[in-house]
Formats: sequence, structure tokens, C-alpha cells
Amino acid sequence: MPRPAPTLNRTHTRRYCYGWHLCAALLIGCVYSVRSQQISPDLALMIREEKAFAAKAEASDVPTAFLTYLDSAGMIFNGVDAVNGIVEYGKSPKGGKDLLKWYPLIAHVSQSGDIGFTSGPFQFIAERGQDAVGSGYFFSVWRKNAAGRFKVMLDGGVIHSQDPKEAFIRDPEPQSNTAYDYILPVAKVKDNNPQPWKAEEAFLAAAGTNVGEAYKQFLADEVVLLRSDRPFGRTKTEALATIAQQEIQSYQFIRSGQGIAKDGDLAYCFGKAKAVKGGKTVEGFFTRVWQQRPEGWRIVAEQVSLFR
Repeated sequence: MPRPAPTLNRTHTRRYCYGWHLCAALLIGCVYSVRSQQISPDLALMIREEKAFAAKAEASDVPTAFLTYLDSAGMIFNGVDAVNGIVEYGKSPKGGKDLLKWYPLIAHVSQSGDIGFTSGPFQFIAERGQDAVGSGYFFSVWRKNAAGRFKVMLDGGVIHSQDPKEAFIRDPEPQSNTAYDYILPVAKVKDNNPQPWKAEEAFLAAAGTNVGEAYKQFLADEVVLLRSDRPFGRTKTEALATIAQQEIQSYQFIRSGQGIAKDGDLAYCFGKAKAVKGGKTVEGFFTRVWQQRPEGWRIVAEQVSLFR
């Protein structure tokens, strides 16, 4: 099967896409703070799986790596919609000369240790041994399966148009596991109905009329905020500054999937995104992660990629 030409439908899949313009991959930023305490065994396991995923892509090829580490129900964004990643990568040619390199900068896992997320920079190299031609930050949601192994449930990211080498230089790979643990742990909250979707609906209503106020109300103090060509939001203050700089007048998020941890403290949703800027509508996709805190459900991670 001939290799497909670069198109949008292969741009927004994680660290692989045949590229929107030069890119063929996606996603995220970086953020970490060194902690003195040891991280949980589940978090350490998820970090090892993420690193092994990247190593597999380098040792073989990206489709093979995704087919190995995606859950059977794992979703990726193909530039049009969220689709099953196993089906999509099953159609991709293997053994190409291109290379996708990445590593995690941040990782967080639920209290029950069954759901978590990772994020970090990626580089796309059109031909192995050559310089990178595209870059960005990935964002992935992981779920532990019945065998006790973490698999990718959702993969996406954002593309940056600046120097492709910049992200790896600006955000070097952490040298200890504690450096990945940025989102603060919170005490368990007693809740007879631990569902974040009422908060999600309230956020959607607010984002449709006043974007800044919506994020001000629902962002956690520690947050992973990803936008193309924007500084990575490491705190609520930084995230709100990024959102203000974008000058988005309104957002519409159309949820197509969701999941929640066994203990009900961490949940995610994903789907299509529409934004109005300067009177014009731009479309793309989003991933959002909610954490249950003493003050209520708050957004601890969000990726929005707008490209058409």
C-alpha cells in the first residue's frame, strides 16, 4: 500500500500524523516540580509504559508502537473525528523512514490507580538521521486493564510552528520519577454521586458566553493547559494568561466520549471543539480532565487544538 500523502486526517493522532503542514504528530507541553516524597507504584508503572511506548516507536516504527500500546477501545484524533486507534493504525504502512520522538514531562494517576494521563514534547523527523521538521506536545489518557497493564485510552496533542528543536531544549527529560508528579494529590472527598458531568455542563454553558470567567471558575490551581504555539500553562495564573492572549470569544465543546476512575476522583472527556475568534469559527478537538477536590470538581488538564 503506498504511503498516504500528508493530510489533516492524519495530523491529530498523538505523536504520529503525516502532518498538518510539516507535522505528523501531536501534542503537549511540559510542567513539573520536584517532590521529595516517592511517587505511587501505579504512577511509576504508567511512566515506564510511556517511556517504553516511545522506545518502541524508535526501535520499530510509530504504527507498530501504537498497535502495541493502544487499548482495544483506545481513541485517536484523525483531523476529522475521534476514531478507534487500532483500526486507524492497522491501515498504516509499517517500516517507514520517518521517526517520532517523545518523552513525558508530567504524569498523574487517580487515587485508585486505574486511570491517569501523561504529557510532554514530541519531534517529528521525516527521515531518520535528519533534523526534526515538526514538533509539539502530546497528551495521553491511560487506563489499567484487567491484566494490570496500562494502555492508551485516548491520544491527542497540539502542534507548535516554532523551531522543532526548541521544545526538547526548553523542556529536557526529567531525571527522576518525582519530577513528573506535578498535580497535587488531594484528600478523598465523600460524595454519594461522584460524577463531574454537572460541572462539565456548567463549564460548557459559561464558556459559550464568557470564556475567561468560565476558566477562572473551573480551573484548578495546578493545571496542564495546552494550546498550539502558546506557553505551557503550569498554574492557573499562567493558564488564564494564555486563554486571554488567544482572544477566543466563545467555545463550544461537543463531547463524544468520557471515562471516570473507580474511586470517582479523576475523570476525562473528549470530542470536537469550536471556537469563535474575530467573528470567525475555527474547529478542532479537545481533551479535558477533571479532578474531584474539596472545593468541587476542577479542571486539572486540558488540550484544545484548533486547525480548521
